[in-house]
Parts: sequence; C-alpha cells; structure tokens
Amino acid sequence: MRRTLLVLSIVMLVLLGMVASASWKYSQAFPKPSNEMVQLNSEKRVILSRLRSEEKFEPHDYPPLGYAGVATPEEGVVARAAVNGVLDTILFRENGPLPASDVLTLIRRAMKRVNLLETEDRDRTSGYMIEVWYILGFKGATGQFAYGSMFSAPAGYGEPLPPGWKSPREPRPIGRP
Repeated sequence: MRRTLLVLSIVMLVLLGMVASASWKYSQAFPKPSNEMVQLNSEKRVILSRLRSEEKFEPHDYPPLGYAGVATPEEGVVARAAVNGVLDTILFRENGPLPASDVLTLIRRAMKRVNLLETEDRDRTSGYMIEVWYILGFKGATGQFAYGSMFSAPAGYGEPLPPGWKSPREPRPIGRP
C-alpha cells in the first residue's frame, strides 16, 4: 500500500513537472506586447472607417490561407460585433496619441468575444485585429497571437502581415475608396 502510494506520488510529480514545462514553453510562443505610442489622425481614420463599413467575414482567397466565410449567420453576428466594436471605440477617440496598451485591451476583449467560434472564424478575427494594428502604425507585437513558421513578420515588425497585404505599406483593398 505504501509502495503504491509512493509510486503514485512520484508519477504525479513527474506529470506536474511535464505540465509546468509545457505551459512555460507555450507561453514563450507569444511575443512580449508592444508599448508603442502612435498618432491617430484623419488619414488613419479614413482607412479605419472604410474597414468599419466593409462587409466582414466574406469568403476570400488572400494568401497565405483562404477563408470560406463565416460558419453560421449567428457566428457572423458575434464576429462582426467584435471587430466593429474595436473599430468603433478607436474611431470614437479624438485625433492624437494612441498607446498600444489601449488598443491591446480592445483586441483582448474582441478575441474573448469570439473564443467559442469556429477556428477559421477566430483566425479571421485575429486577421482583422492585426489589420487594425498595422493601419494604426504599430510595429511591435500585440502579444496576443502565436504563429508558426508559415507566418513570418516583415523586418522591423512584430506581427505577420494581415491576409491580403503585400507589405506593411501595401494593404489589401479595404472597403470602398
């Protein structure tokens, strides 16, 4: 009996150590969040407004992966509300300094709203969040997303390009010009 309890205790400690190690490795996949400050101005506001009025979560074939569209109409409502909520909050602000921490708070909230959606819809939401990040002019990482080797960030940037973007200065066609 004592021997079984001892063996069981050792096995539990080993398992606990493995879980702690895996958890630490997983946390290392997320880059440290940026502490940058950018300026919200009328030029950025125009692009964000076009993104706000755009039909979101439509099928596309932007590299590196295409997107088949939102899984269900109900999930589309949730996903659009999450993205538009971020855009509305930013657009409500006056022109001027905009700290990364404020935008990161909005991104975290939006990603929590879509946490239970299909993987592809969550991924597309993160694509919109990174798109907002790039439009605002941030270069550091959001610290919210972990990427594989297929999604490399451009030199000097902490996030990979959003779907359809050719470079940090060449976005996909957003809304209607």
